[in-house]
Amino acid sequence: MITITQEERLNVIAGLLEQQQRITLDEICQHFGISRDSARRDLIRLTEQSRFQRIRGGARLLEPAVEPLPFLQRPRNEIKTALARRTLEVLQPGTSLYLDSGSTLLELARQLAAQPQPFSLVSAALDALQVLSQNPALSLHGLGGEFDPLQRMMLGAETERQLGQFRLQHAVMGICALNEHGLSAPTAAEAALKRRAIIQSEHLIAVGGSDKFDQQQLHQVCDLARLDLLICDALPAGPLHQALTDLEIPIVILEASVD
Repeated sequence: MITITQEERLNVIAGLLEQQQRITLDEICQHFGISRDSARRDLIRLTEQSRFQRIRGGARLLEPAVEPLPFLQRPRNEIKTALARRTLEVLQPGTSLYLDSGSTLLELARQLAAQPQPFSLVSAALDALQVLSQNPALSLHGLGGEFDPLQRMMLGAETERQLGQFRLQHAVMGICALNEHGLSAPTAAEAALKRRAIIQSEHLIAVGGSDKFDQQQLHQVCDLARLDLLICDALPAGPLHQALTDLEIPIVILEASVD
């Protein structure tokens, strides 16, 4: 019987994960003829790499989040418009909220600007602020700071300080990446501003397309348990859906509402 090293096993397991996305302890034991304790130690070593994640009874391959396009290159589409409309239906007139950056939330800004109901809004997103300024019924507060040309928003310590002066009912947050561990963002500055918005708000509403599910960006924003409502175009599946169900987090999808 040929004995292989742990490093060789790890290379084989990584290859299997690339092919089949998931692997169980039992599959590793059967493949190499090793004990569960040895298989468990292999997974501990393997999941030190950020592209692999331990799950109950095995491991899975994490899909890397796609790098965001520059803001002005992001296309408008019917899903973003429908998500914005569904979000507006959830918000009560007179509500105070933080409006995050992102193309879907810019659609929400367009819809808020076109209706007569009053809202109090705080935002660091320049394009959203410009659109919202067209509606005199809105109480609008823009945040200053350091301009981020990729997201076309203000970021940094001064932006966070100014946001800390508000107490809001909702933080309406765009989804950069979402999995069973929560929301994450591509940069430390963006994640920090999102965290400040969550702290200053009573409820967190995450809005975005299902293409952002089961992804992980470098900087953690918050645990999944902090989420109060998810608005999306399709019902999540797999570990994310199970985690949302276990935490009893309401999900609103475009076709129906799932409590």
